[in-house]
Amino acid sequence: MAIPDIGFSRHPLRYSAIAVVVCLCCGCLNVQVESHRSASPTARTDRPVVPADWIRTELYFGRVPEDDWKYFLDSQITPRFPDGLTVLDAKGQWRAKDGVIHDVPTRILVILHPNDSTSDRSLEEIRRAYTTEFHHESVLRADNPAKVRF
Repeated sequence: MAIPDIGFSRHPLRYSAIAVVVCLCCGCLNVQVESHRSASPTARTDRPVVPADWIRTELYFGRVPEDDWKYFLDSQITPRFPDGLTVLDAKGQWRAKDGVIHDVPTRILVILHPNDSTSDRSLEEIRRAYTTEFHHESVLRADNPAKVRF
């Protein structure tokens, strides 16, 4: 099926001009929408934004038997983070110190917490306890800044 020639192929500057106009219009629209939201008398103010100095931490645990995990969760993790957490089951890969790659059933613990020394210390205690109790080489930790609302 042939695309009809509407004259753009002979005037490549038309593409540039159209692109500039579209970008300018989108920019204006975005500014208007944002200013409308902030000026709206019906804007929700009952859900304050928590400071951006919160952290989303993910800990990646090699899988252990369900009863052992439940006991570890109840005795080591929940007392340190009683306000809430999420546990996800996943499949992963791990290259051990000997260089061998292993398929590993994994649990990912997700915790949103203030960026403070108490939370940091608690997370490190959890990692250390898990590697000691279950004889794992390590527990991967990933931290990212988080902007959260409750």
